[in-house]
Amino acid sequence: MAERFWVLCGKPENWEIALKDEIWGLIPKFAGKWKYLQEGDWLFFYVTSPVVGIMGVGKVQAKFKQNKPLWPDEVLQKQVLYPFRFEFKSEYIVSVQEWKTKRIRVQLPIGSYSGLNLLDDRDIIDGLCETIKQNWNVEIQYGPQAEPYEAKLARIYPSVETLGLSHDRVKDMLFEVGKIHRYITEKEYVMDGERLDVVWRRVEKSVPTYAFEVQVGGDIYHALAKLKHAYDIWNSNIYIVIDEKHRGQTEELLAGTFHEIKNILHVINLEQIKNLYQLQAEDVKLRRQMGLP
Repeated sequence: MAERFWVLCGKPENWEIALKDEIWGLIPKFAGKWKYLQEGDWLFFYVTSPVVGIMGVGKVQAKFKQNKPLWPDEVLQKQVLYPFRFEFKSEYIVSVQEWKTKRIRVQLPIGSYSGLNLLDDRDIIDGLCETIKQNWNVEIQYGPQAEPYEAKLARIYPSVETLGLSHDRVKDMLFEVGKIHRYITEKEYVMDGERLDVVWRRVEKSVPTYAFEVQVGGDIYHALAKLKHAYDIWNSNIYIVIDEKHRGQTEELLAGTFHEIKNILHVINLEQIKNLYQLQAEDVKLRRQMGLP
């Protein structure tokens, strides 16, 4: 395997900061492992107490040294304890509220459940990846079958010219833009028996920060009702994406039945989403070509 697999172990209070900033730090005795770490390596996120198990997966990005306190014990002692740091990109994370029910409990041959540990047993890696696929519906591609990065970029961020602006395509665009901005993005997010098209949320919070409904056609009244409910119960930032021909109907509903969210709701047209997606996708590709995270 070109890429390596690591188990990243930490306490809940440190994971809360790490997942928010997507940064991890190591003490000097792990400097050798830090040097061995490379961009593209896989990480299994392991929480050590009081809930024990794997609660997420990600990939290594840039490595750097830091002289600024970040974690609670560093801030308390006013000194850097974990200078060997690296950025990572979360591929999937179980929310804190679901750690007890959705984390993966597994015994791993890593010696110590602290810091950073290399996992090099192919059978165990294969088994763990299969468990993750079954439990979380997340497929980890590695080794010879792994998709080349440029091919993956072309698949995830196809040119706008090849995209139709169907309901599902627009949802996919919103989903990927949220991931670029390091949100946990979900489609068909369940809310009191309803489903929101796309939501973006931060890991340490169980409720969506941003909620989107896409209306290429369909029932604008129902979409507005769902967004109003998301605002009422979560105080989410709410957005409706519409075909410009439906703007009149949308504004009429906002002036009447849904007047309470008139000044809160963001109304976006399909062309704006297409332009945003194109700019963000090109930014990702350009940064990759330049070797930037």
